[in-house]
Amino acid sequence: MAAGIGQVGLAWVLTSVTGALLGLIIRAFRWRLLLAGGSAIGLWSLVSATFIGIMANNLLPARLGEVVRAWVLARRERTPVPTVLASIVVERLLDVVAALALLGLALAVSSDLGGGAASTLKQTGQAVLLAVAVGVSALLITVHFRERLLRVGEGWTVRAGHPWTSGGMELIKRFLEGLYVLRGGLHAMAVAGLSLLVWVVAIASFHVMAQGFHLGLTLVQTTLVFVIVLFGIALPSTPGFVGTFHGFCVAGLAMVAGTEPTLAAAYATLLHGSHWLSINAVGIGCLAVDRSLTWSGIAGLVRQG
Repeated sequence: MAAGIGQVGLAWVLTSVTGALLGLIIRAFRWRLLLAGGSAIGLWSLVSATFIGIMANNLLPARLGEVVRAWVLARRERTPVPTVLASIVVERLLDVVAALALLGLALAVSSDLGGGAASTLKQTGQAVLLAVAVGVSALLITVHFRERLLRVGEGWTVRAGHPWTSGGMELIKRFLEGLYVLRGGLHAMAVAGLSLLVWVVAIASFHVMAQGFHLGLTLVQTTLVFVIVLFGIALPSTPGFVGTFHGFCVAGLAMVAGTEPTLAAAYATLLHGSHWLSINAVGIGCLAVDRSLTWSGIAGLVRQG
């Protein structure tokens, strides 16, 4: 592994890291579009909260960085925490849709993988793209009939008369408010475009590092490895996805390109380690710049949660 890492030039690592950081900045731009009244929120607050939240995800268990991110932004911009959390839920939903779309597209054009499984992969890709189309249509229908759905839900809540139904209805209401940004027009197109761009930049950061290791991956192969890792790290794991990232990356490289396991492990280690360190460094820097925020304050929030 050390020999494999040693052959990678610093320029490849820095370019890959730049892509990872740029992806988070793009996320902050998209977050602004997803937040109700987001145009009034400063871009620096969104970028800073994003980096602090991802840093917290890297260091805290149970993906508590998402709660930290919402708390940081709500605290700075006087925005209700439930509203911010609802925008994060919508953001994650869009991430899944965009990732599935990329997976379907990569599988649909995966003839360069060769072997007898190529036709099966194409059919799988077409099925995934169809599922994405159905899912997006369902979201758009939900947005279109939002008011009617809310009236039906509120009527059911009154009839049920249980305290927990009122709380659940409030969460659903905020979620639907977050989905309202998808009501159509240029706004929805911008959100969709940025959702795809987030993953395109992330895939590019994977591909650049693969070039540094001379793995010989095509963009389609890199996309498949990326999506395998992406859904792999969705499983419960240690903070920062240590272990799951590496395991699924090695498995994905073996499956897609037949990469030798030790070289694949070296690639996964350098890719994950360089991104982990750089994102944490920027997150700590953002935390230090805002003197009203402290790590002890964040830890207190986590304990209360």
